[in-house]
Amino acid sequence: MTELAARHPHPERRPFTAPAPGPDRGDVIELVLADHRRIRRLCQALDDAVLWTARSGASWAPAHVWQRLAGLIEVHTLAEEEIWYPPASRSGPRATADIREMAAAHDDIREVIAEAALQPAGSALWWRAVRTVQAGICPHLDREERDTLASWQRQLTSSRRLELGRQWTAFTAAWTLDTAQAAPR
Repeated sequence: MTELAARHPHPERRPFTAPAPGPDRGDVIELVLADHRRIRRLCQALDDAVLWTARSGASWAPAHVWQRLAGLIEVHTLAEEEIWYPPASRSGPRATADIREMAAAHDDIREVIAEAALQPAGSALWWRAVRTVQAGICPHLDREERDTLASWQRQLTSSRRLELGRQWTAFTAAWTLDTAQAAPR
């Protein structure tokens, strides 16, 4: 055991317990916004990991943060397409065009994430893919918040948002479990 690990042992793992229901917990808009905040924080954490790596010489930190960021982006985009887009597409032709455009952006982002996965972490091609995703994801999130989420907040009843929130939570939980079971041990 390293000296650092000895000084900072991992706490015992406890089973996850869901937080008590609150007024906005489970609202799909709040869940989407929470994911957006996590994605932005992980983008910043990746930049921080790069600075830390340059000073410490440890090369694993950026790869670890990227893996978490890429996984979150993947499940988030899939959840939007599965849960969010079908009801939104019923809002008219303009909404359908916006959804097609957003889905195409999701495909582009996932394609670059897949390219990064094919490269050795830390290589020039890996960094190019990682930086491409970082450069594109925040403007994409901004547009979703400005356009899609803002209109949905006005259009959907709170009960419909909660229903979609339950679907969102179930989808992301199932995806996370499927991914964990498929991961090599």
